[in-house]
Amino acid sequence: MKEFTLSRDESGNWIVTSDKIPGFAAKGKTQQEAIEKMKSAFRMYFPCGECKGE
Repeated sequence: MKEFTLSRDESGNWIVTSDKIPGFAAKGKTQQEAIEKMKSAFRMYFPCGECKGE
């Protein structure tokens, strides 16, 4: 099952959205920056030990 969608906006920025949590998104100038921001947001949103570092 797909959990994230990676796309570009009209400004050329990369957008990562969560397919499981509506409205949960991150933006970056590169794909990697957007993905890292999404990972960081998930770690803050799900601070359980099981979720850390993934």
